[in-house]
Amino acid sequence: MTDTIEIRGGTLIDGTGGPPLADATLQVSGGVIRAVWRGPDRPPGADGAGEILDARGKTVLPGLIDAHCHLSYGEGRSAEEIDVYGGAEWSAVRAVHNARKVLRAGVTGVCDPGSTWNVAVTVRDAVASGMFEGPRVFAAGRHIVADGGFADYFPSWLGMPESAEGVLCPTRDEMVREVRRQVKNRVDLIKISGDSEAQEARPDVGPVFSDEELALIVTEAHRLGRKATIHARYAPTVRAALRAGVDWIIHASYLGPEDIGPVRDSGVPLCPTLTLTANIVEWGAEVGVSPSYIEVKKRELDALVATCQRACGAGIRLMAGSEAGFSVTPYGEWHSRELELLVKLVGMRPMDALLAATRDNAAILGWSDTGAVEPGRRADLLVVDGDPLSDLGVLGDRARRCAVFKDGRRVDLGDVEPPRRRMRHERGFGVSERPLHRGDPPGGR
Repeated sequence: MTDTIEIRGGTLIDGTGGPPLADATLQVSGGVIRAVWRGPDRPPGADGAGEILDARGKTVLPGLIDAHCHLSYGEGRSAEEIDVYGGAEWSAVRAVHNARKVLRAGVTGVCDPGSTWNVAVTVRDAVASGMFEGPRVFAAGRHIVADGGFADYFPSWLGMPESAEGVLCPTRDEMVREVRRQVKNRVDLIKISGDSEAQEARPDVGPVFSDEELALIVTEAHRLGRKATIHARYAPTVRAALRAGVDWIIHASYLGPEDIGPVRDSGVPLCPTLTLTANIVEWGAEVGVSPSYIEVKKRELDALVATCQRACGAGIRLMAGSEAGFSVTPYGEWHSRELELLVKLVGMRPMDALLAATRDNAAILGWSDTGAVEPGRRADLLVVDGDPLSDLGVLGDRARRCAVFKDGRRVDLGDVEPPRRRMRHERGFGVSERPLHRGDPPGGR
């Protein structure tokens, strides 16, 4: 018996953009894809396997990569729940638990673009060391934010807690120091909170950072070998981010037709995260979202769809990210809905949506050894009963998820875990207890 596994007879969507390959066999050994062929004729060097998985009638594809997943947020309902309650130790243990739920959903890689404490890095290293099961993680630390910017949620007299998802950097020296501190603490990514509170009333005003400050943060991140991304819903923030040279932009909700050309010419991808906004619009009331905020999100969703449609038409790369981690986007439930929305609302082809969640996300994160099913790549794989190109919903259907492999090891999909009980010390008072589960959404939908 060897550690070699063969997945035989399925239809392969290999993540390269090529057409599906019927009656395909994959051979995996040592965590790596060793050979891919069609039909019964075994290629030279492809020795026999110790384990066989019959995939006839099923589809084999790369494991999904969620480019926007906050492992430390704990399905919170408010900034206080996410930023204050629980404590570092509890947040880290809870995040490891939730990482396993993400992996069991067929998501073999995530980018965590902003963490409370240093939890995302902790989960990344705990998984990589073999202590716990979970996806590979591209980890950021706390958002770098200036006074009055997004993530500066708390009143000035209170200040920003050490536990908060954002870290307040009011001077240029502190901005540079924070980048260096996060690099010292082993982050992969520097996350900037670029929008200002003033833009909620005046979308035409500038971001919270000046051009010089943004360039300082991004340049220091790049100098130290890290990527940089930015939360930027408003067009002036997006334009400033392009000038600063960020690696990708999160949201970009309110771009006009005149903004698409500069984004296209820069080559900077957009990560729109339609899922969080759409879930708030459709089901936010079920988890305690106020009617006024739902109306705000309805307007944002309309704008975001228009931005994505223009971006697709211009050839701008869109990253697939769900923003899992909130009560309306619990872990392991909604990751593949981003692909469905890219098709349904934006008009992308199903294949292109799949590529956004595999090949393209991997390339943007710099993961050259995953994101596609080719010899020499890591064996991060998903096997589903059905054809995702006809119905992307099969990716999110637990009953049709046949197998998940991470680094060539088969993930135990076993029985569904019972819901975790939310403890009093990790939540605010008087809020709904229940997150929004895909299999049984409230209201009978």
